Amino acid sequence: MGDPDVLGKNGALWEFIKDFRPDVRVCLGDAMDVRSLRRGVGNDAESAESLNGDFDAYSSFMRRFQPDVYLWGNHEARIDHLMSSSGSALVRDYCFDLKEKVNRVARKAGAKTILDYHAERGVFRLGPVAMVHGYAHSERATAEQGKHYADRGGALIHGHTHTLAQVNLTKHGGGAAFSAGCMCQTEAMSYAASRLATSRWGVGWACGWVDTNTNDWKVMLVHRISKNRWVWPKDLKVWESPK
Repeated sequence: MGDPDVLGKNGALWEFIKDFRPDVRVCLGDAMDVRSLRRGVGNDAESAESLNGDFDAYSSFMRRFQPDVYLWGNHEARIDHLMSSSGSALVRDYCFDLKEKVNRVARKAGAKTILDYHAERGVFRLGPVAMVHGYAHSERATAEQGKHYADRGGALIHGHTHTLAQVNLTKHGGGAAFSAGCMCQTEAMSYAASRLATSRWGVGWACGWVDTNTNDWKVMLVHRISKNRWVWPKDLKVWESPK
């Protein structure tokens, strides 16, 4: 469930986009919840949820966000899992059609690149900055994935862990990794109520600047500082010192 302070009619994300005017917009995945298709689905309330409302919310978000790149997350990947593993032809066919609908909406919204949730093929690179949905979830997930995906002196941005974090990488040539937070209504996620790691979650997103000619980059994390209050950069200036 999306956080209305972020994704509502006058949500923070839309105001940020008007201020920052990004040239490239990347959706890191989990744009749909797909809870009723999760592994081990049973007879609980989540299993009984209709996907229609989920798909409608996803479509509305995509139309407004207009991503250039859409990386499937582990939640969308539930569709892929049932496409390949379900013993029901009806379920497999439904998931095939659903995947087509999901990607059609993304393409219509502007996505030129759509990548499946895959640790090797699901990586988008913009110059020295790599982006993935995320394939690790421990306390060291950001550092672990940064060492794996970031180029020498480059950066990685990932989602998945719901945290806002930066780690300067201890690798030859340096680099950094960033966890971009989440935009979900965390208090509504009942499954996480008893998990200590939930206290590390943070609502926000990543933004920045990349020069693909020089491989220079800067990544910043935007987050809510208190109820309904945010701080973000409105513009960036590249200044070169006199020679």
